[in-house]
Amino acid sequence: MGKSSIGEITPGQRYEQRGGFTWRVLRVINFAGEDIPHVQLVSERDPSSTKTLSIDALLDRNLFKIVGDKR
Repeated sequence: MGKSSIGEITPGQRYEQRGGFTWRVLRVINFAGEDIPHVQLVSERDPSSTKTLSIDALLDRNLFKIVGDKR
C-alpha cells in the first residue's frame, strides 16, 4: 500500500508500529487550538490499550506503516 494522506485516514485502518505492535484507528480528533489533527488508536493485541497521537506521527514511516483496513 502507498503512503496515506491526512484526508485518507479513517476509523478501522490498521497501522503497524516499529517493534511489531498493530494499532487500529478509532477516530480522528481535532483539538481546539491545535493546527494538526490527532488520531485515537486501539491496540489489536489488547483492546483496553489506547493512545492518542498527531496524524503527523502516524504518517511518519519511521514510526508506523499502514497494514490495511478492518471495518
